[in-house]
Amino acid sequence: MNTKKMLLACLAAFVVTFLLSGLWHIVLLGDFYKANDVALARAEPNMLFVILGQLILTFLMAVVYPMGYKGGSPVKEGFRFGAIIGLIWLLPWSVMMHGLWNYPLAGVIVDSAWHVVEEGVGGIVIGLVYGTSKK
Repeated sequence: MNTKKMLLACLAAFVVTFLLSGLWHIVLLGDFYKANDVALARAEPNMLFVILGQLILTFLMAVVYPMGYKGGSPVKEGFRFGAIIGLIWLLPWSVMMHGLWNYPLAGVIVDSAWHVVEEGVGGIVIGLVYGTSKK
């Protein structure tokens, strides 16, 4: 494994997905998330753990991506990979939270769909960092 590429892919994907997440959750759909908030939500988010979670996600994506890359366009393969990660990560979790918390079904649908896009873009970034090489 090329550690330098992996760390660069992690950092680049972190920056892009973190910024996209803020744009989506605060600027574009902030009112939606406030209206569909769960009873257990914090009054103010603990950003240290938000950042840590996003870093863990992009690190794991950067580690796993080259294991499944079989060739082809880094953009196409990266988006496909990231979209799958978004589905694997958020859809089951959101469905479970809908069953456990007062988490609205609209939140399950909107957030799950968003994370297909967000992690898809993160996957593109990772794919571009790794390039087309199988090494």
